[in-house]
Amino acid sequence: MAAAARGARRALIALAVVVALLAGALVVGDTAGRHYAENRAAQAILQRSGLVSNVTITDPLFVVSVMRQHFDNVDVDFPAMPISARSKSLTPKVSVNLTDVAASDSFSRFVAGKATAVASLTWSQVSTLAGYTVAPDGNGIVVTVDYALYGIKVTGTVTAIPTIKDGKLVLTNTALKVAGVDVPPAITSYLLAEVTKPVDLGLPPPFVATSLAVTKDALTITAQGTNVDVTALA
Repeated sequence: MAAAARGARRALIALAVVVALLAGALVVGDTAGRHYAENRAAQAILQRSGLVSNVTITDPLFVVSVMRQHFDNVDVDFPAMPISARSKSLTPKVSVNLTDVAASDSFSRFVAGKATAVASLTWSQVSTLAGYTVAPDGNGIVVTVDYALYGIKVTGTVTAIPTIKDGKLVLTNTALKVAGVDVPPAITSYLLAEVTKPVDLGLPPPFVATSLAVTKDALTITAQGTNVDVTALA
């Protein structure tokens, strides 16, 4: 009986050691494999689109995700993604969250069922895009524009609330002052016809802008897309 008990204890100890070693291997494999896949994806984006990126796979247990060849959550940061709008080229910082992601080609291609992107445009970039000097003003913006009225050059100050409509940037609640004097609405509409034209933001398909926010440092635009191949965004 004593010998049997000692044998059972040794078996339990051996099993505990094996379980501990296996758990350690999973943790090491999880970390190493995660870094490998992230680096492969970042390299693929650079090679296929020319965009520098940082990829982070945030699935709790990477090993299981690899076995499924499917990832629940992947974040991709682009320090500068080229976009074109109004014949202007900009390179805003863009962060993309991917969900329901299928991996292929040795983790060099990621296709997401859904993607949410947030682009941050500095006010200098916004001004370049608009062709006017644009600055934040609480929840809205202030735009400085020059007009020639009856041969006289005057500077107007426009206040407005930017928003997204049908995927484009539009200005609402616009008001115009010239030399500090409010301009009647009928004249305002005429003078601001160019300023208030909807702006196609030039986002790479299949992304469509859905909302925006004004901060003191940037205009942040949120866009969403489905069935997004993040390695072919350029």
